[in-house]
Amino acid sequence: MKKVLALLLVLVLGLSMLSACGGEGGSSSAAPSKEETPAPSKDDGKQTDAPSQSQEDATQPADNWLPLTEEKQELTVWFNYSGTVVSDLNQIEGVKKMEELTNVHINWIPIEQQTLSDKLGTVLASGDYPDILYIGSARYPGGIETGIEDGVIRADMDELIRSNMPHYMDYLNNNDTARKQATADNGKMQIIKVIAGEDFNCKAEGVYNGVVYRKDILEKLGLSEPKSIDEWHNALLKAKESGMESPFVLHTNGGSFLSQAWGVPTISSLSLMMEDGKVTGGVLKDAWADYLDTMRAWYSEGLIDPNFTSFNYYLDTPGSVENDKYLLYSFVLSAFTGNNYYSMHMCNNESEFLQPIVPPPVYAGQKTSMSYSPVEAKDTIFISTNCKNPELAAKWIDFSYSKEGELLNWYGIEDVTYTFDDEGLPQFTDMVLKDPNNMPPSDILQKYALNWGNAWFAKHNTIASEKVATAAAGGTNQQKAAVEIWTSAEENIGLPSGYTLTLEENDAINTKQTAVQTLIEEYMINYIIGEDNTSFEEFKNKVIQYGYQEIIDTYQAAIDRFNNR
Repeated sequence: MKKVLALLLVLVLGLSMLSACGGEGGSSSAAPSKEETPAPSKDDGKQTDAPSQSQEDATQPADNWLPLTEEKQELTVWFNYSGTVVSDLNQIEGVKKMEELTNVHINWIPIEQQTLSDKLGTVLASGDYPDILYIGSARYPGGIETGIEDGVIRADMDELIRSNMPHYMDYLNNNDTARKQATADNGKMQIIKVIAGEDFNCKAEGVYNGVVYRKDILEKLGLSEPKSIDEWHNALLKAKESGMESPFVLHTNGGSFLSQAWGVPTISSLSLMMEDGKVTGGVLKDAWADYLDTMRAWYSEGLIDPNFTSFNYYLDTPGSVENDKYLLYSFVLSAFTGNNYYSMHMCNNESEFLQPIVPPPVYAGQKTSMSYSPVEAKDTIFISTNCKNPELAAKWIDFSYSKEGELLNWYGIEDVTYTFDDEGLPQFTDMVLKDPNNMPPSDILQKYALNWGNAWFAKHNTIASEKVATAAAGGTNQQKAAVEIWTSAEENIGLPSGYTLTLEENDAINTKQTAVQTLIEEYMINYIIGEDNTSFEEFKNKVIQYGYQEIIDTYQAAIDRFNNR
């Protein structure tokens, strides 16, 4: 059970990463919330223009920067934390050391992930704001600009960041994509972003969901992995002949990551994509029609589950794996690949093995493709207007972006939970990886390092996560292997992360987006199941009449602004 709990932690990591970077289109390709649409700031007049280069140059990490304050100070921090091992976060050994180094005592307000959004609404309504709020992947109601106008988020965040956060700024100044994702279109940093990466480096996370097949079933059929869509068709036919009722299950809207074989996205109902550096609509391409024609043919042959519109990939997949129901899945998370359903005791099918694939190209000369929005700067942190010492708050947050802070938050205590190897990189000790009582590494680390309670405060460290996941899985990190496979496609057709629509743009296309999404989804489903015989040309004309081109142009304008940040 301890090993199961450790693997479930891996699952949580994978699910949380999914929200920002896993699937096609990323977090910004769906209808944007106002959180994603900052308009020009209406602050108290400070920094109405974009910051100058001299302001950026002024924030270089100093040699003698600790402690942060000569006299002991206190801050209150509200943040996402779901650890189960330590009840008092100030008893975590890394937190004790952090207080010793910074001379700042933290009054923690930990909030579990599942209640994060509800609790955020409660604390905002109370008017009693903590000094620092790390709201994770939750959205500020109405958007960041609303938070500034409401008098919750400080209007001088940009000045605080540039003047007091040299380690954070160092990451942004050395990674142009992260800098753009952390900056609004007006050139200001209105919030602080969590930086994704590896040990002491900024790096986008990979693709955390995609197509998988049951490798064990394919081997029983005497087949090797198909290398073309025609070969997949033959494999599905053979699976059906062997007694499998409907060997392929689509996404609920009729889409599938398998559509990347045709070079078009279909999981997101808008199907927006990048082509030659420009936004285009996947549903306007002949390849999109070719995908639908193929799915319609497969459906008519009984190769696709007729109940795909109600299939919940999270809830229904374990039972289907248990009963050998499908050969091919259109959408699975990396945490469930390999034999992890069995390892996690989510099914009793010992032989199950979900093998990730990059869909093989359909057309001659076509590259393999993925629809992926890489994220370097992700979740949200801000300092509230109630904070009496905002400069100290900014410096304290910045500590987590320093090497000292990263080691404490992810690795714990030197010579206890980690040591440095010959290349100067931290490695977990046997105390963490080989506990005599078989305690999972993640549980041990919760006593020593803050981020192992799913805090992810300041910097998400994929290397530390991978090391623990590998140890928990007995030396084979199937989740990492899946991510590497899905991210290995030659061409990325996904929209970039971090672009923002203005409030005016959002209002202008919001109704159109809803109508277009409904039209596309209904057509996809009904065409595949044979109940809609509308020609592709007629459908294209209708979707354009609904405002599809205006939606494309709006996203293009937002991405142009993003590229110019």
